[in-house]
Amino acid sequence: MLRVSELPDAHRSHREQLLASLSAQLQELGIQAMFGVLQRYYDLYGFMPEGLTGLVVDQPDGPGRMQVTVVGVRRTVPPGEGGLSPDRRTWVRDLDILYDLGGDIAFEITTFDDRTLRPSGTNALWAARRLTHDEQAVIDAIRLWYGYRDSLRATPPKLDPDRRRAQLARQIAARESAAGAPSVRLAVDASEVPEKDLAQLDHAQLCYHFPRDRHGRYARSVVVVLARYDTKLAKRGPWLAVRADGDSLVIGIEALIGENQDHRWDNLPWLWSTAHRDTPPETRWQLPNAEHVRPIVDLLDQGALTDALTLCGVDVDTRLAALLAGYPISYEYARYTDGWVNRLYEQLPNCAPWRLAAAHRVWEAQRDPIRRRRPTGEPIVLFGLKGLNRSAKPVVSLETRDGVPRLIMDWTASNARLPRALWERPVDLDAALLTTNAG
Repeated sequence: MLRVSELPDAHRSHREQLLASLSAQLQELGIQAMFGVLQRYYDLYGFMPEGLTGLVVDQPDGPGRMQVTVVGVRRTVPPGEGGLSPDRRTWVRDLDILYDLGGDIAFEITTFDDRTLRPSGTNALWAARRLTHDEQAVIDAIRLWYGYRDSLRATPPKLDPDRRRAQLARQIAARESAAGAPSVRLAVDASEVPEKDLAQLDHAQLCYHFPRDRHGRYARSVVVVLARYDTKLAKRGPWLAVRADGDSLVIGIEALIGENQDHRWDNLPWLWSTAHRDTPPETRWQLPNAEHVRPIVDLLDQGALTDALTLCGVDVDTRLAALLAGYPISYEYARYTDGWVNRLYEQLPNCAPWRLAAAHRVWEAQRDPIRRRRPTGEPIVLFGLKGLNRSAKPVVSLETRDGVPRLIMDWTASNARLPRALWERPVDLDAALLTTNAG
């Protein structure tokens, strides 16, 4: 619940009179606006005073709140000057905001959602304010915001299990064909790599497991890293790496940052090493056999993502749960809902939710000494949600709480991520399920 100040507002009666017409018009529209003490907030113009009063409109069936009050404004620079610079790096205050109602009277609108920020030592929340002299503009803003979760809800895409199985069948056929006649080139000086790594390279397994596009071809621009040599995961250094070149795979040494790689197989040597060909399903899949997980895979293929996650004991946070149901996470980011929902339904059907807890343990075990000082269970990125061009981007991350895996929508500027081979459905598991299904 939002905390509010109990200090009195010396201009309470005047504010209530100035907002009476606005309150009545909202009432006619079926929008309940209560007059009272506002949640304290701040932005680039500064902090509002304790005890300020105004109208409060709560989001139906949601955590949001909109507040409207009246203030005085006095311009400090000529019209057209001040404000945020075009490069968004500098700020010049263009107005003084007078809460004692001196100067020109204007409406001040603020909106809160579950991503508001609270500085230490205060109960104020960050909420960028909007100023207008037009009462109708306030009504329009509230009407657009009120009930936006339903009006701007996205429709989760419908997945076709038959189409997905046909696509998997094409990929598996291409994998088996490539493994039957592996085309692998070594572009590496033998002196740069331990002899055992080259001797144990399993060309057939490399060709079988290398990432594919939806048509079954080797994925372009993908690098798979196999082993590191005298380097830390978070530092750039030499890795034994594989790339596709047409219908062939090329193995070489590349200077890469290991923890930033989507396809890192150093923890899964059975995907590329002859020394681990006999690794059992309990290790490769975290399952006793393929049939054990068929009900979960069927749910994923049907797009019943929430049901599949629940069946595997995986929690989701409120924002991710909203997106899985098609709802915006906030008014500010409502325009990204369609893209984010489609991204979830593109990526999560490939997930193996029963593997998430084990995957997080592997990542925890590999954290560098500095990160190990932090609490265990910290989130690690699975994939990005895309759409925002800024340093801290929206992502889906995995964390654990008391050993329970939890998917969250997070914001990070880090490029570190959990290798896909740890949390996605293993290729040979899909092949086994397709074979038994066909039989």
